[in-house]
Order: sequence, then C-alpha cells, then structure tokens
Amino acid sequence: NVPENVPPRMHALPPLREQAVVEQEWANQRVREVIPMLMREHGVDMWILSMREYEEDPVFWAIKAPTTFAARRRSIYVFYDRGPGQELERLALGGGSQGGLFQAYRSNRPSPRGENAELVGDEQWRLLLEVVEDRDPSAIAVNIDEHWACADGLGAGEWEALQRALGPDYLSRVKRPPRLAVEFIAHRLPEMMPEYRRREETVHAIISQAFSNAV
Repeated sequence: NVPENVPPRMHALPPLREQAVVEQEWANQRVREVIPMLMREHGVDMWILSMREYEEDPVFWAIKAPTTFAARRRSIYVFYDRGPGQELERLALGGGSQGGLFQAYRSNRPSPRGENAELVGDEQWRLLLEVVEDRDPSAIAVNIDEHWACADGLGAGEWEALQRALGPDYLSRVKRPPRLAVEFIAHRLPEMMPEYRRREETVHAIISQAFSNAV
C-alpha cells in the first residue's frame, strides 16, 4: 500500500503506437480467456453481437483493435464455444478481423456482387444463418436488457433483422444473460493493473495540480 502522504506522480504516456501494441495484446488475452469462461458460467455456447456504424454495442469497445475508430457498416461478431480444451471460435461477418481477434468469415457461395465483395444487407444475415446452422448451438446469447445499459447493445432494428434471420427454431434458443456483457466489460487482467495504477496516479496528479493554488 502507498502511504497517504506520498504526493501523486505524473507518468509520461508512451507513444500511441506503443500503447496500441499493449492494448491489442490485452484484447487478445481477454477475448481468448475471459469470454469462454463467462459464456460457460452463463450457460451459452454462442454469443452474437450485431451493430451498425456509429451505433456500437458497448461490448464493441472491449473487442476492437485499438486502431479501430468505429464499427463498419453492419458488423456482426460471433463467438462460439467449441467445448473444453478447444479454442473459442471468433468470426466477423463484416467489420474486419480487428487485428487478428476475429476470422473475417466469408460464405462459400458466390456473391451476386463479385467474389471479394463486402457482405451487406441480406447477404450478411444469410451467412449468419449458415454459421448458426453449421454449429447448431444449444443456447445463443444476445445483448438485450431493460436494466443494464452495458448489456443492452442490440438495437431494435438489429433485433428485428436478427429474428428474421434466425427463424423460430433458433430464436427459441436465444437467451439474454445481462451479466455476460457487464462482467466481460468490467473484467481486468492482472497484467493490466500496473499500467492502470500508473494512469490513475497521473490522473490524480493532474487533478491535484489543477485545483491547487499553483494554478
């Protein structure tokens, strides 16, 4: 513990590119280790996050690359738990790989707009149904909740489109565990804490100076 009479200290932040390398590794570790742990705890084997550009799910900010500014067009991210001892499957149906966090997934079927065309609209939803049918999950999590803002990231229009895409069988398997999103956003790795402490010391030092007689 730091004694109370020790003055706060300012720590110089590394350049943004160096910060991005560290934050990317944190995101990789959190996605690989924390998400499967929480999905098993909350009894789901698939988690679907769908969002549009500038209407991002709060979870997006915890699964994106640090160099990503916003979701792209419609971004659909799918987590699938293949079971103990197997790596969590992470698919991006639009939105890019986020620095390798996700596999940018494409259908084997030819697109009417060309082989390498970006998926949009109904093509994305058809591909999502293919993904779900191929994996046949028993429980699918979505982020809808009337009480927890950080667990309510699925927009009304996205939810309507997702319902049409999944159909009645898979809709009957949908669950809304609010703590899945909340606990993932809140979770901090032990490796993150020393850096967090340095940043908090800097914040308190700035506050102390800003409200002092020196200013």
